[in-house]
Amino acid sequence: MRERNHSRHGFTLKELLVVIFIISALLFLLIPMGGRGREAARRLQCTNSMMQITLAMHNYHDTFGMFPTAMGGTGAGGNENRLNALIAFIPFMESSDLYEQIQVGTAGAPPGGPAPWDKQFPPWQRRLDNYRCYSAVDEEGDYKPTNYAFSIGDVTRDIHQLPKARGAFAPGLFTSFADFTDGNANTIAMTEIGTANRRNVHGQYAVGLPDTILTDPGICWRTVDSGKKYYLASVRLHDRGRGYNWVDGGAGPGLVNTILPPNGPTCAVGGLEAVDGVYSAGSEHPGGCNVAFCDGSVRFISETIDTGDLSVAPPTVEDFAETEFASPYGVWGALGTIAGQEEVDRNDLE
Repeated sequence: MRERNHSRHGFTLKELLVVIFIISALLFLLIPMGGRGREAARRLQCTNSMMQITLAMHNYHDTFGMFPTAMGGTGAGGNENRLNALIAFIPFMESSDLYEQIQVGTAGAPPGGPAPWDKQFPPWQRRLDNYRCYSAVDEEGDYKPTNYAFSIGDVTRDIHQLPKARGAFAPGLFTSFADFTDGNANTIAMTEIGTANRRNVHGQYAVGLPDTILTDPGICWRTVDSGKKYYLASVRLHDRGRGYNWVDGGAGPGLVNTILPPNGPTCAVGGLEAVDGVYSAGSEHPGGCNVAFCDGSVRFISETIDTGDLSVAPPTVEDFAETEFASPYGVWGALGTIAGQEEVDRNDLE
């Protein structure tokens, strides 16, 4: 019986190395694509959260004819007028039970709730997912954070006791759509802010700085390295960073001004939290941050957006108290004002 000859073909070492190289190259290409896909999904989630907040903002306005103050409350002996406007939107975001607990007071707290730093009040320890961005660093702390802050426009002085609002929101003041003569689509309501991650610029902020920054905000850039990504080791930072407590309406945790661009540094003057200064928007999204406008739209704004002349002093109350006063800080500053009458081309927002 004749035997058949079988020729066996396998991979040579050279061929095997080529196959391994091709597979490795494909994986090298696919892994960043997967990372970009995950970031795109997270950014979309953050956008949706901002849209839910702006919808609640509109519903609040429909109900009361105005927007809540950016920082307010029941005064001394209650919550020290430090509550964030985010609290006012809770009943419009399917959390009426939580809002009821705050209003009646629980665990020995007064009606309206205690000060934001009271860690014994259960509602203040509630984590609200709609107030967080999934791209942000998630660190468990003794307060529950937020990644959204209210715009006060391009002012740096007396920001917690302004007699007239320059931006869509202001501590102690109530605004309405009637005040937004620049147009709802051209007026920022809120922006993203980062959360603390070591010395990263977009989630941290410098504290106890001199008041020269209030008249020359460009000085704030001196607190960061040449790459504009990290604060210098010599700069004192806040213990917990931006947005560390969603309940607190002070500038450090809950406000932004439209002076330095998104992902720029933040500089608190002469103190830690509810003090004057330059408070920048920012996020973990590469290249910029999400911004919510007063018409309810949300757009991604690049960190390269035009900011005009940062060596010019910010407007004072006297500048805009009686007349329209254009922002000196380019497109970004113009978007922060409610009645500056600047001309804004939406194509400049990219």
